[in-house]
Amino acid sequence: MVYKKICEEAIPIHTDKNQRSRVKRRALQRLILTAAPALCVCGCSPRGLEDYTVQMKQHCVEYSDEYDYWDVLTVEYPQLTDTEAEYEERANELLLDTAMDRINYWHLSPDEDVRAFQREYFSIFCSDVDCDIPFHSQYLLSADYREIYSAGNPVWYTSQTERTLNLDLTTGEVYELADVFCIDESFIQLWCRAAGVKYGDAFEGTREETALFLSWFLNEDEETKKLYDLHTFFYPTGRDSFVIGFAYDPKPAGISAATTGPRDNTYCVELADSALASFHTDSPFWDRYDDSEAAGQIAECTDRRENLWLGKEASVWDYWDEQR
Repeated sequence: MVYKKICEEAIPIHTDKNQRSRVKRRALQRLILTAAPALCVCGCSPRGLEDYTVQMKQHCVEYSDEYDYWDVLTVEYPQLTDTEAEYEERANELLLDTAMDRINYWHLSPDEDVRAFQREYFSIFCSDVDCDIPFHSQYLLSADYREIYSAGNPVWYTSQTERTLNLDLTTGEVYELADVFCIDESFIQLWCRAAGVKYGDAFEGTREETALFLSWFLNEDEETKKLYDLHTFFYPTGRDSFVIGFAYDPKPAGISAATTGPRDNTYCVELADSALASFHTDSPFWDRYDDSEAAGQIAECTDRRENLWLGKEASVWDYWDEQR
C-alpha cells in the first residue's frame, strides 16, 4: 500500500545524476574522523564534554534577486560552542550542511536534471527548517531537522521531510542508523508492526512489504531511487526509546502536483530500547549511550523569523483549509 501510494505520486520528468550534498556530507564525516586523534591534546577528556553550549541559529533569505525565480529561506540549525575540540569547526559545518540538504539539492547546487526542472516549473523556491535537540549528554548530541520546502511553487510542489544527525562528542564520529542497529528482516518486521499501529492500513505486514521496506532502509531499491532520495533517520528520545524512520524525498522525476496540501514524505515510529536490544551492533555508540548523563545547554535563537510563504501564519495554509 505504501509503495503504491508513493509511485502514484510520481510524474516522470527527469532522472537524477548527482547527489552533491550527500557526497559533501560523507566527505565531512571522513574529515572529522581524521581529526579525532588530536582530541587527546585539545582538552576533550575521555569523560566527554560537560560544559558546552549548543547555540541555535537561523539562516534567512527573503528574495535575494540572485536567481531567475524568487527564494525565501528560514533555516534553523545548531552550532557547538565551548567544546575546545579540534573537530568543532568541521562538526558545525556538518550540522549546518545537514540543515541545508534539500536547499543544496534544489536551489544552491542543482544538477542538470534539477536545472531543467527549474527552467520549466520554478517560480519560487521556499524552505522552512525547524531543528530540535532531543538528546544531549557528555558523549552524544542528536539533532532532528524537520523541513517544509517547495520545489518551485509553494502551493503545488510542497513536501515535508525529516533527517537527523547523531554526533559522538568524544571523537566527532557521526552515527547512521545502520551503524547502531542491525537492519535485517526481523528489524523491519518490528518496525512495520509499530508503523501499522500508527498509520493503519497503509502497512499490511506482508512478506512482500517487508522485503520492500528492507530494500528502502538499506537504500538498495534501484527503481525507487530513480524517483526519490531514500534515507533513514533516528534519534534517542531520552525516554529509553528511539524514534526511527525513513524519508523519500522526490527528485525531479518523482515530483507531482499536490491536490490536498503539502505531502509528508516521511514515516517514523518510536520504539522502546528494550524491544531493540537484540538489534544492537557492536558500535561504540552503545557504550556512550549507556553511560550518558544530561550535559551541555541549549541556547535558543533569539531573533528567529517566520517564513513568509511556509510559516505558521502564511496564507498558503488558509488556501489549503479552503480547499478542504
